[in-house]
Amino acid sequence: MTESGGPGGGNDPVGSGDAAERIAKRLARAGLCSRRDAERLVAEGRVEVDGAVATAPGLRVAPDAAIAVDGAPVGPPRPSRLWRYHKPRGLICT
Repeated sequence: MTESGGPGGGNDPVGSGDAAERIAKRLARAGLCSRRDAERLVAEGRVEVDGAVATAPGLRVAPDAAIAVDGAPVGPPRPSRLWRYHKPRGLICT
């Protein structure tokens, strides 16, 4: 068995290399749900990766992996966004 080498390791990686990421993160980046909700979807057996049911939320997937939730394909990850804010002196932000 090949180990993923990442945190939460011990999972068989579907993808290899630096581009592979955890299934929960991929689902969240696609805008489907939060990471915690994605972990629940995997635990309920509702997520498929390349035709096989994902069994662990720490499963690492390749960028080109075919992912489906409840039989519906998941789109590509949304691009990252960066927010800037000029905080005037004395203003408290929490």
